[in-house]
Amino acid sequence: MTDQTPPPEIEAETVTPLGKVDETLLECFAKDVAAQTARLDELAKQLIILGIAIPGIYAAALKLASGDKAPLDNPKLLLLTFVCWLFALGLSLASLLPVRHEVDQDSLSDIRQYFSSSARRKFYLLSFACFSSFMGISIAILSIFI
Repeated sequence: MTDQTPPPEIEAETVTPLGKVDETLLECFAKDVAAQTARLDELAKQLIILGIAIPGIYAAALKLASGDKAPLDNPKLLLLTFVCWLFALGLSLASLLPVRHEVDQDSLSDIRQYFSSSARRKFYLLSFACFSSFMGISIAILSIFI
């Protein structure tokens, strides 16, 4: 059985107020935590632009290179390439969609949890979107050599 002694009382004389530098650092930290989702939203917007531009350029290059009557060497790889890009685009769009959170505005831990969970969700979605986009590009390059 453990001894549950109460924590020692903090006396007013032993607590010093934060200095100007410490206050500034705490304020910057709070702003940075709150801005994480905005930075991830900007990344998602850039991925959406890439997710639309890259397949469009690739399709135009295929059309110009192969012409109307030229058969595709491996249509399964072409399909897989566009599926990867479509998946990346969908994940990027999903990261921009809002998710309802129940937050007690008087609870600091709830507010921290809100920012943390929102940033974590966006991070995972965008990580998989980047991976899927990279896989689409890799498969497109591979399809040229096969």
